Amino acid sequence: MNKKTLSTRAIAYVALFIAMQLVLEVLFKVIPGQPQGGSITLSLLPIVLASYLMGAQYGVIVGVGATAMQFVLGLASYYGPWSVVLDYLVPLSALGIAGFIPNFKLGKTEVYTGIFVGMILKFISHLLSGAVLFVSYAPKNMNPWVYSFLYNIGYNVGTLILTYVVFALIYPKLQKAFKAI
Repeated sequence: MNKKTLSTRAIAYVALFIAMQLVLEVLFKVIPGQPQGGSITLSLLPIVLASYLMGAQYGVIVGVGATAMQFVLGLASYYGPWSVVLDYLVPLSALGIAGFIPNFKLGKTEVYTGIFVGMILKFISHLLSGAVLFVSYAPKNMNPWVYSFLYNIGYNVGTLILTYVVFALIYPKLQKAFKAI
């Protein structure tokens, strides 16, 4: 993609990835989630795909755009302005940087390090949100950081595994198709 101008093709791809993220977000709402939000989902895949296929700057744009559209369409649940930042804007934008992180090979297998880094940053943002903003939900006498860690780790690890596996299966084919365009 041309880094000096935002082409019509790039705008169309960004819109497509945002739409894919929203569709997957809605489809995965059928899977029960945590009481204050958070569930295992594949809706992060389009953000990561945009980052790897188009570049990290586009991944971040897709993350921010998807965040905005979730609020416009009423898909987001938030508990104040810091919740918007820590539960939506930072985590989805952090995933957008995945394409910036170099991959490495483990034998013949490509390891997509950016997905791990993006998901760790997402988890840290949710951890901070839970410990600071949702402290009132922690059981009595439980450290809010421990509560937030336990609350957020399960669905974040599940999402990481699901996203990584599907990405690893489809990215090589999409990468070839993207280069042909």
